[in-house]
Amino acid sequence: MSKSNDDRRIRRTKRIIRQTLTELLAVKDLKDISVSELTEKADINRGTFYLHYKDIYDLFEQIERETIEDFTNTISKYKKPAQTLWMPMFLDLLKYVAANSQIFLAILKTKENTFLNQIIELHRPKTKEEWRTLFPGGKEEHYEYYYSFITHGCVSMLLRWFENGMKESPESIAKMAEKMMTCCIKSLS
Repeated sequence: MSKSNDDRRIRRTKRIIRQTLTELLAVKDLKDISVSELTEKADINRGTFYLHYKDIYDLFEQIERETIEDFTNTISKYKKPAQTLWMPMFLDLLKYVAANSQIFLAILKTKENTFLNQIIELHRPKTKEEWRTLFPGGKEEHYEYYYSFITHGCVSMLLRWFENGMKESPESIAKMAEKMMTCCIKSLS
């Protein structure tokens, strides 16, 4: 069998394992999920699971790491200053969240503070540097407050969107966020 077929099978197996964990996390806490339960539900053997992961926590941490990496990659593709790209960037992030909502809900249910703090800290240095360029002469302490206010506000909007069952479109949420961020940032100058 060719290497590409093997790779495809491995990706498929990992996708099934991750999907199964996500489904189980919708009804159970991570600490209550066993490898046996997961592999039985996924219809794979335990050896296959251990070929890819040390334990349930390793699987969960890999999912979390990849999700944060995807967030970073989405944000990083916007090279211009953040002020001019909030709407498209936030919209891309919301579309990613919507497409992966089960994973996000599982992560937030399990490790809300750790995960959200990592997301918030992703681009603090880059964003503050852009603000220093766009709004020179501001106090460093003010940039910190603004960053905290805006990022925590966006995270709260995201959580509220989840709580409401994601009834609004990603575009609608992104437009609301853009209006709020624009008002806030304009007061820096």
